[in-house]
Amino acid sequence: MAENATQERPVAADHFHRWRIEEPNGPQSRGVCKVCGIEKTFKNWLSDMDFITNEEHRSAA
Repeated sequence: MAENATQERPVAADHFHRWRIEEPNGPQSRGVCKVCGIEKTFKNWLSDMDFITNEEHRSAA
């Protein structure tokens, strides 16, 4: 489970979550799974550490 996830209902293991995410308004947006109703917080930005350079892509290939 991803960080910042909160559960309102038990998680059903028989599906992939289909997130409906609120419009960006600040650093985070709330998402709700259309199937099971579980809630999760999504970041609306990426930190510098989340990016990978072209050189890192080449060396990983």
